Amino acid sequence: MANDLLKKLEEKINSAIETIELSRIEVSDLREQNEELENRYADWETRLSTLIEKFEQLEDGEAAEVEEEVNAAMQDTEEESEEEVEAAEALDSEDEEVEDTDEEEDLGSTFGTSADSFTEAPESARHYA
Repeated sequence: MANDLLKKLEEKINSAIETIELSRIEVSDLREQNEELENRYADWETRLSTLIEKFEQLEDGEAAEVEEEVNAAMQDTEEESEEEVEAAEALDSEDEEVEDTDEEEDLGSTFGTSADSFTEAPESARHYA
């Protein structure tokens, strides 16, 4: 009976040793897989960081292009405004010349049309009234 108990104990010890060995192998495999996954994670993180940087560069480039377009539009608007001001000034100066000419004509019509007549024309009476 002691022999049977020793055999059973030996079988259980051998079974435990096999289980421990299998567990060690499994732990070793799991560590390798974990290390591989961590390396993959690091690679993915690096790739994603690179992609994000590229997107940011594109956005910055687009923002710069938009800013350049806005600046160009503002310059065009300023140039157009300057041209409009110059055109308005030119029209104002032409209007002043026309008004000066009109005033000279009005003065001539204050008196009669003949050179011999110094009496006021009837239209000039309304200027005094």
